[in-house]
Amino acid sequence: MNERIFIMPISNYPSGFTSGVTIKGVPVLNSYSGNVFWVDSDSSGTAGTFATPDQTLSAATNRCTANNGDIVMIKPGHAETVSSAGALDAFDVAGVTYIGLGAGTDQPKITLDTATASDIDIGAANVTIDNIHLVANFADIAVVFDVNATDFTLRNSRFTQAGDNLNALVCIQDAAAAASDRITVEGCKSIMYDASNTHFINFAGTGTGHIVRDNVLHGDFGTMAIGGAGVITFCEIARNVVGNIANTSDGCINLASGATGVVVNNLCAGAAAQANGVTATACVVAENYYGVISEDLSAILDPIAT
Repeated sequence: MNERIFIMPISNYPSGFTSGVTIKGVPVLNSYSGNVFWVDSDSSGTAGTFATPDQTLSAATNRCTANNGDIVMIKPGHAETVSSAGALDAFDVAGVTYIGLGAGTDQPKITLDTATASDIDIGAANVTIDNIHLVANFADIAVVFDVNATDFTLRNSRFTQAGDNLNALVCIQDAAAAASDRITVEGCKSIMYDASNTHFINFAGTGTGHIVRDNVLHGDFGTMAIGGAGVITFCEIARNVVGNIANTSDGCINLASGATGVVVNNLCAGAAAQANGVTATACVVAENYYGVISEDLSAILDPIAT
């Protein structure tokens, strides 16, 4: 007896449902207002759809409309390489959210190689990136993310180096003056252990409203893991775990003397002596701890309560 197998095509409703839709009695909520485009480097398609994704982030971005709530979905295993300054011309449309799918070795990956100037430029406001693996694969890459616009958000992403002397000096760099207000970095991880590295995030400008929270940062950050010479204002540095193997005073969190905001509930460790983990003299500072890596002792309050 021959059986007939019918394969139903994927239903597609590009204009959504004006009055909503219920499937088997359960309302399906549409929480975004824009279009959704798909990316997969293993694809042979160029339509930007789930079935035939674009092959690059740039191609999908070119389909987006500024501040329309558009989303770029990045399929598991997607990979791209950045080999020169600004070579990844993707994050230049305002208001686009990029969501990576997959975990572990399936997490979408962007590798920086070939030149110290290789970087990822954030050139438009209100860009969000979620769940991307950033890999340094060249010696002393200057910066991974060069943020030149306001309201950039990076979530649930990780930074690693491909091997010894294949590193990035700075993972995230703000812009001069106030050109990159309200950077948010949360839920991210780093393992950046090269001795030439200087910062995880370098605040050199005078931006306001930056948020750095719930990150786990392992590395050799010769200047500081979080901070910089810029006088930032109204920042939130909270609930980070920072392990800095560099023997640098105040090498975990170190904000400029006039920087304002809150620095709370951070757990830090480093190679420097006690009371050398956190400096934020003009901020509200509470419940931050610092321990010396080489000592078999629990961390203590830093700054020390007097």
